[in-house]
Amino acid sequence: MQAFNGKKWEKFNSEKVVALAFARIQGKAALVTHFQNSSLMNEDKRCRPILFCTDGPNAGEQEPFPIGTSIRSKAGKGRGYVTEENHHRGSPSTSVNGGDSPNRSDDSSGSAGDLY
Repeated sequence: MQAFNGKKWEKFNSEKVVALAFARIQGKAALVTHFQNSSLMNEDKRCRPILFCTDGPNAGEQEPFPIGTSIRSKAGKGRGYVTEENHHRGSPSTSVNGGDSPNRSDDSSGSAGDLY
């Protein structure tokens, strides 16, 4: 990691310099917990977090992201929570399983993998 810190992107004719920093949320379990009830889960599937299997015969394959039961609404649209029951009654653009993406599964169960 330190090998990249302070380096320039020479191949791209850019003056940008790499500056590495630790994330506020550390670890897969903490990230899943943070995002499963996030207002991001109200967005199009293409904008939601995804998980990949890292071990075993399914390594590298996408796995379902566990969806929470108290998904937060966007800050600009009220600070309440959307329960799973009333969340499914929303419009297609805001439903938990809304959007058409061949790379996503509608299964809401989750297992081991990395968050990207």
